[in-house]
Amino acid sequence: MTKMIVLDLDDTLLRSDKTVSPYTEMVLKKARDAGVKLVLATGRPIRSSAPYHHQLQCDALICHNGNIILCGEQVFSGPGVPIREAERILTSLQKKYPNKKLSVEINDRIYGNFDVSVVWGRTERDRQMLGSPVMVSDFSGLPGDSADKILIELASDEEYREVWGLLTLDLYAQPADGGKLCIVMNKSTSKLNAVKQLADLWNIPVSLVAAFGDDYNDIEMLSG
Repeated sequence: MTKMIVLDLDDTLLRSDKTVSPYTEMVLKKARDAGVKLVLATGRPIRSSAPYHHQLQCDALICHNGNIILCGEQVFSGPGVPIREAERILTSLQKKYPNKKLSVEINDRIYGNFDVSVVWGRTERDRQMLGSPVMVSDFSGLPGDSADKILIELASDEEYREVWGLLTLDLYAQPADGGKLCIVMNKSTSKLNAVKQLADLWNIPVSLVAAFGDDYNDIEMLSG
């Protein structure tokens, strides 16, 4: 019997208008009433995924592909990308590709050289949840000690290989949004690792976890 359900948001749980259907909400409520743990696992930041977490009264929320986990009053944070490394990677890419869209997530704020709410906000609700970015002309002097992830616009496989060439051994790059984006994260960060952490917290065998997703960042979670 399934004890824990894990759901990706975009193109899985959410409809094209970024809402949850009444039928889906009803089914999830029945599962929750039966004692099944409900978890949302997304690449989104907290600010644009928390509304769904509250709407569905989920037990936990996995953000940034596993680097942040919200579970009741507890917040678990992964190591992320060291801030100086983030600056180096972004500055190198901006120097070579001055018109490339680049951004970085730090403490639930996004720093970018373009307005992410306009480019990535496919609906008005999305734009409101994404919020306005901190606009930067360059990526030197970023705040904090680490970033949750780096987001890089991709135009070719060659650019993807170039990104890998900039990474230290503790980081990895992963395509997203149908290959239009590249996300850089710490190698210890994944949805699967976050799911395992929650399953261990709740004493649920991984074999009793049902996971649903559709993108590159879901593959390990679905097969694990």
